[in-house]
Amino acid sequence: FRQVDSMSSFGPRGCVILALVVSCVGVRCGARGTTRLCEGFQSYQTPEEVRAELAGRGVASGWEEKTEGTAPDDRRPPYKFTHLSGPLQLSGIAGRLTLTFYNGRLMETRFLTEEGNDYIAALRNQGATTPQKPGEEVVLDRRTKFRFDIDANGNTVFTWYDPKLMDEWKDWIKYHA
Repeated sequence: FRQVDSMSSFGPRGCVILALVVSCVGVRCGARGTTRLCEGFQSYQTPEEVRAELAGRGVASGWEEKTEGTAPDDRRPPYKFTHLSGPLQLSGIAGRLTLTFYNGRLMETRFLTEEGNDYIAALRNQGATTPQKPGEEVVLDRRTKFRFDIDANGNTVFTWYDPKLMDEWKDWIKYHA
């Protein structure tokens, strides 16, 4: 190997290539790390961290936990979903929050409420970016996708998710389902 003592020995072409590599690495790094979901929850939090946070807020009672995933004898790569759900008020609006963890990392939060219009108004009063209509997605924080939908009972379901973790799950389905 020849040791390079300075950037000038790369020449103009080498500097352009180096600049491209650095910018590509920078863009990729922007996709890493956590992103804010709702009510202070961050993607990649563990179920243990979220349980402790709920207990610290004094709202841990009335919550349910369900898990699903591959069976121990399944030959495919394992996956595990953990769903924590319970009553919670967001911005003073009563509803039910469901937190979904994919392989131990918080991927999605869903808030179901009968008072959807009031919650949208509260978010807008706080200066939050909100979709203009059901089914429309907006991007928040670093990469959080946020939307709301109306369910069959007329309740509004607000969803915040980390597309990086969602893409991991979709890849699992694509290659192993």
